[in-house]
Amino acid sequence: MNITREIAFIEKKTDSHFSKIASTYRDLRTTDSEHIQYIKNNLEKKSEIHIADVGCGDGRYSLELLRCLKDRCYICCIDSNEDMLMNLKDYLTENNTTNFCIRPGNASKLPLENDTMDCIVTFNAIHHFEIQKFLAEVQECLKDNGCLFVYTRLRSQNCKSIWGKYFPIFADTEDRLYELSELDQHIQNAGMSIRSTKTFTHLRTSTLDRLIHQAQNHHYSTFSLYDQETFDESLTIFQQNIKKNFTNLEKITWHDENILLEIEK
Repeated sequence: MNITREIAFIEKKTDSHFSKIASTYRDLRTTDSEHIQYIKNNLEKKSEIHIADVGCGDGRYSLELLRCLKDRCYICCIDSNEDMLMNLKDYLTENNTTNFCIRPGNASKLPLENDTMDCIVTFNAIHHFEIQKFLAEVQECLKDNGCLFVYTRLRSQNCKSIWGKYFPIFADTEDRLYELSELDQHIQNAGMSIRSTKTFTHLRTSTLDRLIHQAQNHHYSTFSLYDQETFDESLTIFQQNIKKNFTNLEKITWHDENILLEIEK
């Protein structure tokens, strides 16, 4: 399989994955808020803010932004998966928010006019994008002095997660993530620069049963990259690893790390 076909195959498989979990996504994932507050603090000087949330999924972080910034912001929610967008619309409407719009679209060709966005954000999604095309689009769509916030997990951070440490070949299978130096090079190639970085460390607690449930329901899209036989074998070994390394299977604790990049045009 050549590289173009391989990318297309992975994209199709990933899109199918998100369609399957769209209605349960918020139950499977943890929504952290510290980085949203950090973004709010960095936007304090702006009275009216037009934001695009690219790869918005079901809108859990779009809602956090709307709650933080209130009437000061209007958010364009962009995603290529229509099932996710349908769930987003219901979710934001149920939470009494109206200052948003939905725009189906691809990160490689953003459905935005040039020089219209004060801020573009993407949360845990950049590894799904063709990064150089996405950054070129961001450069076009941001206003002068606009900024891009990228919240993601580096490869090295992924290796230290409970999945990276205890779920066989998880870290190796998830080869779409970047290291900071790689992101920095892509950003420089796009004619932008990193203004600041901030690492967030999150204490997690779970039961073994919930971890198994998350894996079986593809808590991370990484799990959709396994064939069924390999996944089943890996899940069995994961349970053995957890039982070997944790004494209380009702209160398994670990730390997850993510990084937030503030990028200036």
